[in-house]
Amino acid sequence: MDSLLDILIYALPSLIICVVMLMMIRSFFTKEYRLRQLEFFESNRRMALPTRLQAYERLVMFLERISLHNLLPRVRTAEMNVAAFRQALINNIALEYEHNLSQQLYISPEAWELVRIAKEEVKSVINRAAMQLNPEGASVDLSKKIINDLAEQEEYTATQKAILQLKKEVLSFYDK
Repeated sequence: MDSLLDILIYALPSLIICVVMLMMIRSFFTKEYRLRQLEFFESNRRMALPTRLQAYERLVMFLERISLHNLLPRVRTAEMNVAAFRQALINNIALEYEHNLSQQLYISPEAWELVRIAKEEVKSVINRAAMQLNPEGASVDLSKKIINDLAEQEEYTATQKAILQLKKEVLSFYDK
């Protein structure tokens, strides 16, 4: 019995020291793992930031390009009639949109939805104005009609709202 007690007297402190050491080692490795994970995420964020910023930049450019005050003079030619001009405007918007579809990977779903709504609103404004005119009329008539309709509008257009949202999201990158 004495020998068992002697063994316990020497083994118990060793066992306690081993348990404490295991807990310390586990704590160290857990902290080290979290630190490495944080460094990894920070590195990924730092590497992805330029790509994300480029996506926001391209979408602002897209919205500016489909803004009617920019789109109308860029697409219109003197020999076009209303129907041809309307079709050219719609085709130009579709082409620009398709060119920027992949950018939705890098922006928030809310911002992408505003971009999509802006595109649809611009097409809707063009179609509504074209329906009120003679399809064989001069393209300048459609331009004037659209510009007059825009001048009567008191609130922000969908393209302006989308641009503001994109800018707000970009600014949020620097607030973190």
